[in-house]
Formats: sequence, C-alpha cells, structure tokens
Amino acid sequence: MLALVAVLLVGRTSAQDTVYRWTDENGTVHFADVPPAHVNHFTTEELPPVPPPARAAAADAAATPMAEGAPSGPARVVLKDKQAVAVGPSVQAFRGKVKNEGGDAARDVFVGIVVTEPVQGAECLRNEIDVEPSTLRPGEEGTFDAEFDNPCFHGPTDANLKVEWR
Repeated sequence: MLALVAVLLVGRTSAQDTVYRWTDENGTVHFADVPPAHVNHFTTEELPPVPPPARAAAADAAATPMAEGAPSGPARVVLKDKQAVAVGPSVQAFRGKVKNEGGDAARDVFVGIVVTEPVQGAECLRNEIDVEPSTLRPGEEGTFDAEFDNPCFHGPTDANLKVEWR
C-alpha cells in the first residue's frame, strides 16, 4: 500500500492532482488517480504540490532517531472492542472502541456497519456510526454507540463493522 501511495505522489504531473480512496469488502484500502466505477462510497484528497528535494532536511531527519515504540506512518485506526446487544425485538445496539495505531491523525473517523440476513445473504442495513472524538491523534482512542430499529433484527443476522476515516 505504501508503494502505491509513493507511486501516486512521485508520478504526479500537476499541482492539483486528486487521489481517490476506498475500502473494499475485504477491508483492503485502495488508492487511484481516477474514481472507481464499481464503488459507491469513496473519498477524495487534493494532494499538495511536491516540493523539490531538500537534501539537508533529509540528512537531518535520518540523523534524528525515532522514539522507541512511537507510532509512525499514515493513520491506521483499528477496532479494539465491539459489542452487539439486542435491546428489543427489532432493535440492536452496537458499541465499542477504536484506536489510531498509526503515526498521523485520522479525521472524520466512523464505523461502517453492514448487516446481512445469513440464510438468503440479503443486505438489510448499511449505515455509519459516528466515533467520538471524530479526529484521533496517534495513539488516541475513540468510542462509538448506536441503536438501529430494523426488521432484519427479528431473526439471526450477520453484522460487519469496519472502521473508516477520511
């Protein structure tokens, strides 16, 4: 994934390039310079112009060791805890915690939820659950809590929760 981001950054030709980002059903994050035709939910980011190489700054950064165990790299928010509780005959509550284990802040963090009926495999709920706080600095945790009243909760269901951010 880092190699793809590096290719997108290095291969840019103008100062106003856009990168399209989406996560597939397996949780894999994708980046492209064109919008995905087969995906309904994706984010865009305007990349800043690439500055000329600064050899002195790179030498200083290489000479300064990173703190032992300090997170590095892009934001990486993971699901730390999740609970699904039946509140009523058709009401289900979902709550839990997420944590940014990456080196950059994650903004507009939310938990995507997709609920399917396991016998037929039909999707019966797709929604987003807000995370508080919505911006997570490196190492910071957030919480989510939501209830959904939906007829699909009358029988067995499969709920897929996935943390996303922009």
